[in-house]
Amino acid sequence: MGFVLVALVAPLAQVLLVNRAAWGGPDLVTLAVVWPALARGPVWGCVAGLVAGLAADVTPPADGTVGRTALALSLTGLLAGWLRRPSRATRRPLVAGVLGAGLGTVLPCVAAAGLGDEVWASATAGLPLTLAWTVPLGAVLGALHARRRPAAEVVPRRV
Repeated sequence: MGFVLVALVAPLAQVLLVNRAAWGGPDLVTLAVVWPALARGPVWGCVAGLVAGLAADVTPPADGTVGRTALALSLTGLLAGWLRRPSRATRRPLVAGVLGAGLGTVLPCVAAAGLGDEVWASATAGLPLTLAWTVPLGAVLGALHARRRPAAEVVPRRV
């Protein structure tokens, strides 16, 4: 339930706080999708991407085709959740966080330009600054997930 609440509040916080800042800022909606993908897996990441993307698509100032951000972010959540799967490589969640944050920032711009909602130059105008904020925060999310210890397996005792 908490993931859904974060996915619904992130677009509102993005519009009210981050987009008004002169120094730019991270893409909170993408980070709200990457976190459940890292924590729960690809299905939760995809659902969080769909919910957060639809909320971002209808949050004023809404522009363009409804569903383009939802599609891009659900694909991001799916891929980030798939990449984080446990393996012997301890850096895998870190890589999943970085790639998920980068992909979630770039894909909506590509979708906006590809669907003809925006010109390529205007769709990618603030992309470098947003990537500079979002990708390191995605790395932090991945590092936090990698440090989280899995629950110990409960082995029944024979009496």
